[in-house]
Amino acid sequence: MKSRLIGLLTILVLCVSATAVPVSAAVKAGAKCKVVGQIKVKKNKEFTCTAKGKKLVWRKEAKVVTASGVKDNASEKEGSSDPVKKPVVIPTVEAKSFASGITNNELLAWTKAAIAEMKNPPTSFLSLIWPIGVPLDDEPDPGVFGGDPFAEHSDILSASEIKDASNYFRTWQTSLVANAANGCEQYDDLSDGADRIERWIKGAANVATAPDPCFNARSVTMAWTAEQSKYTAKTTFFHEAYHGMSNYLLNRCSPILKIDEDKMDYMRWFAEGTADYFGHYMAAKNEGRTDHKQRLLARFHTSLITEPNMKLDSNTYPQAAAMILMMERGLITEEKLVNGSYFNDCKWINTFDPANQNMKYIFNNFSKIKYSGGVYSYTDSAING
Repeated sequence: MKSRLIGLLTILVLCVSATAVPVSAAVKAGAKCKVVGQIKVKKNKEFTCTAKGKKLVWRKEAKVVTASGVKDNASEKEGSSDPVKKPVVIPTVEAKSFASGITNNELLAWTKAAIAEMKNPPTSFLSLIWPIGVPLDDEPDPGVFGGDPFAEHSDILSASEIKDASNYFRTWQTSLVANAANGCEQYDDLSDGADRIERWIKGAANVATAPDPCFNARSVTMAWTAEQSKYTAKTTFFHEAYHGMSNYLLNRCSPILKIDEDKMDYMRWFAEGTADYFGHYMAAKNEGRTDHKQRLLARFHTSLITEPNMKLDSNTYPQAAAMILMMERGLITEEKLVNGSYFNDCKWINTFDPANQNMKYIFNNFSKIKYSGGVYSYTDSAING
């Protein structure tokens, strides 16, 4: 997971707010909508624009708004009363933003938009964002963060807000065992994880990660730094949400395959590349754009000017771009990447092993990008070679 972004291009975008607003237009369950994740309220009922197949339609939600944050109660989708069909349960989702530039409702909309894409979403998900200031120095401070390689930043939150943010996560995590569907039986003490998050918040760590305390209970905990734009915060959130909603990453596959997680580090390129692709895909979808591939290729093409010998496993720039080359060569599909299918089991570790012939080709040709007629693309030789 990325804990610190590596020099993003500055891109001006128009952000579409997903804050819930009352409307008088014809909004009803199943009717067409335009922007995924958008929320509208009609007659005290909330509707969310969500993807259904290739269409965008309104879905009615069961929602409780509290002073501390926003929580969606687990409920059944409309039409699930058919006695022959098993009801489909909508995950319980909570979102809390302590950052003034991102509202609770906006963060909730991002979270629900990501969940709507997933083939096998978790039963419980928490999104937590808080602001931090500027770095106090140029070096990581693992001594402050219990060995975690993050750097201290100046505080934006007050002491009481820091306490509130820490307690918000702790309350959520330590309560997970009450729901057997969350799959928490393998964890003896969830409070240890809450202690770790508290250290990050108190120390103003530059962290963006996706704790998964239970198999079906996942989260995103993210510090929004003073150096990051809101667009960067959005793509980072979706990147981490993808990790959080991936059923089987290395930590989950390690005991199944009986291989130490550290010995599978060579596979992180695929986990990070898919997550970063998803981050930009979702940010574009949230803003009504379809240019995510162009932005990813442009970003990587520009970075090659200063680092022409960049390796595929160096950072997410080449990794996300490589996903596009793999799509062009028919090795993966955007649909399966976006819905998390590749991480529904541990087969991805063998399928995308760099030692495989198809992956060797990707590692040798991922940087063959051209810019012609105002369009970035992989060269014909890279696609067809």
